[in-house]
Amino acid sequence: MAAVSDIAIDTVKAVIAEGQEICLGHCEDGFFAIDDVCTHENFLLSGGEMVEDCEVECPQHGSRFNLKTGKVTGLPAVIPAKTFAVTVEGSDVYVDV
Repeated sequence: MAAVSDIAIDTVKAVIAEGQEICLGHCEDGFFAIDDVCTHENFLLSGGEMVEDCEVECPQHGSRFNLKTGKVTGLPAVIPAKTFAVTVEGSDVYVDV
């Protein structure tokens, strides 16, 4: 869980839900969550930056992932990231793992 006010639009934040490392992103059209570990190598996506079209860029090698779908949008990664459902209740953001 995180607070809506903790995550500005066009940013990502590391959260842990039931022991799972999550990269939670706040895009123009809502909150989205993917596995925080890059599928290319073992680096945290939440340490990277949000780039165009609700994508996060891995800080280590530049792989990009769509936060809505988990789809790889920039190499060298080729394996999609696992996505998680997100709900917002009042001022709280919940990730369903």
